[in-house]
Amino acid sequence: MSDILFADFLEDHAVYAAAEAYWQARLAFLDGQCAPYLRTAFANGQPFYDGNPIVNLADRNAGKAARIVQQCPREFGHGYTSFEQAIELACSDGQLPAQEKIIVLTLTQETAQRAEDELRAWFMPG
Repeated sequence: MSDILFADFLEDHAVYAAAEAYWQARLAFLDGQCAPYLRTAFANGQPFYDGNPIVNLADRNAGKAARIVQQCPREFGHGYTSFEQAIELACSDGQLPAQEKIIVLTLTQETAQRAEDELRAWFMPG
């Protein structure tokens, strides 16, 4: 499993932060278009540190959202899957119907590229 990136992200908070920064850099092309829509910390500010989601983005104008669930390589091995579901996004008027893409992966260079390509097509079609 030497191709796994940030393998200890669930055990080491510094590695978790590095994995989050990695995703922010990879998905920077969505800055200004998307914003987080899910809580990733408890009410006291302590992050969940569970990888679900490692990153989440919503384009409320387009009615689209996405999250990446990064799973533990020791528990799940290599893997990648994605699916879509209907959700509601919180907005100033209450709830906005939206479509959510969920990507579940073990992080490698290959799965990161696949997720980036999938999110690029999801948020920037055409």
